[in-house]
Order: sequence, then structure tokens, then C-alpha cells
Amino acid sequence: MISKGPEPNVVTYTTLIDGLCKSGEIQEANELLHAMICKGYEADVVTYNTLIDGLCKSGEIEKAKELLLTMNSKGHEPNVVMYTTLIDGLCKSGEMEKAKELLHTMISKGHEPNVVTYSTLIDGLCKHGEIEKAKELLHIMISKGHEPDVVTCTILIDGLCKGGEIEKAKELLHTMITKGYEPNVVTYTTLINGLCKGGEMEKAKELLYIMSSKGHEPNVVTYNTLIDGLCKSGEMEKANELLHAMIFKGYEPDVVTYTILIVGLYNSGEIEKAKEMLHILISKGHEPDVEIYNTLIDGPRKSGT
Repeated sequence: MISKGPEPNVVTYTTLIDGLCKSGEIQEANELLHAMICKGYEADVVTYNTLIDGLCKSGEIEKAKELLLTMNSKGHEPNVVMYTTLIDGLCKSGEMEKAKELLHTMISKGHEPNVVTYSTLIDGLCKHGEIEKAKELLHIMISKGHEPDVVTCTILIDGLCKGGEIEKAKELLHTMITKGYEPNVVTYTTLINGLCKGGEMEKAKELLYIMSSKGHEPNVVTYNTLIDGLCKSGEMEKANELLHAMIFKGYEPDVVTYTILIVGLYNSGEIEKAKEMLHILISKGHEPDVEIYNTLIDGPRKSGT
């Protein structure tokens, strides 16, 4: 284009910057932005947002913040999408105080956070164990007229489960349904995982049946979650039955499924069955992972063979 014409414009440069960011070539994307500016083209909000998103996803939060300041100095006001992108990056890098500060800055600048913005910060708070603050933010969000969606509720259910508040997670699921929000596969799988980790295997199995009866077909992650719970509670026969049910439904077990079962069988003292499962894993074209090898080494030693 440059050698033969037409001359690239802002859209051309932004498109290529977006492609470079998506392929992880952040340095090249940054260099292209500078080349674009040197050519006399003024980067717009979309260009800056594209590169800020790329920098956040690659963990270069400081550079993303610097670029935001550069953008401000050029007279470009960040929009809701850009603020949300940077809040997400700060949450993922563990800078929760800065993420909360940025939310306040955003509001003070006249930009009303949307459901995605609130959900992003709620997710960050949950992942860093700040469940109470996440619940407070949910109430603020609702008071501002933003009704939480399935994603927001699922995030909070996950946080409550990880914080050991299984009853509150179940209550939230019930509230979600009564408000007319239909939980999705991720929501159900999240609560099943919480119930399994809390040792409530019967309730976890019940939820699997409820999920199926509501028309939400469990996926491989759901099956793996419940199989893992059954193995850890010593219910190897039921775990095996669920494996067959999973295959019957047309879902192919993956490396995670086989790893869970091999470890479960070894821990239950069923060494030969674990070896058989390993052969099935290899025959399916899967490569055993480190956990399987560690189990294979440790299992015979524990059993004295």
C-alpha cells in the first residue's frame, strides 16, 4: 500500500495494530502506533483502546496506564470500554486498590459503569478473596439501576463457593431463578464444583439432574468436576458409571478426565485398574501429564510393589 498507494489511514493502522495485539506481538503494535503518529496520523479512541487491551492481556499494565495518560494528554477522553479494559487488567495483576480507584475516577469523569464494568471488578474481588466487598459492589450496582446478569451471578456464586459460603451460593442461584434469569452450564458447573469441594456429593449429583431436566446439557468440564468429586470421596464405582454416562451422551473424555480417574484409582488402592486406565488414555492418543507420572511413581511405592 505504502509503495504503490493508496496511503494507509487510521483505520488501516488500527486494524493492523489489532491483529498484532491478538497474535501477541505487542512490541510491534506499539512501534506501529508510533510510526502512524510520525506519519502525521492522529490515533483515535479505538486505536488507543485496541493497544491498551493488548497491553493488559499481555500483563503490561504499567505501559497500558502510561498509554492512557498519553491519550488524555492528546485530548482523547477514555470511554466505558477502555476503563473496563484497564480495570480488568488491574484485577488480573492483583492491583485491586488501583482497580477500585479507577472505577471512582471513571464515575467522577461522568462515565457510568455498565454491567460488564461492575462484573469485571466483582470477579477481581472474588478471585482475591474479597467476597464481602464483591457483595457490597453488587448492591451498589443494583442501586444504580444495573440489574446483574447471568455472568455477574455466576461470578459471585463462584466467589461464594471458593469462600466456603455454599449455602449463600445456593441461595443466590435460587434468587437468580426467581428473578427470571436462567442459569447456564457454567453457573451450574460452578455450583456443582463448590458442592463437591464442600463434600456435599448427593446435592452435587442432584444439581446435575436438575441441570439436565432444565435442558442444560452438562459438558466435559461438568462431568470432570463431578467425577473428581466422586473420586475424592472414594466413590470410584459411581465415578466410573458417570464416565460411561458421559461417553454414552457423546462426550469424549479428555486428559483431565483420565488423570482424575487414574489418581482416584491409585488412591483407592486399585493399582491395576489405574494402569488399565492409563493404557486407554494412551490408546486414545493422549499424552500422560506430570500428575499421572507422579502418581504412577508414588502409587507402587505406597503399596509396596
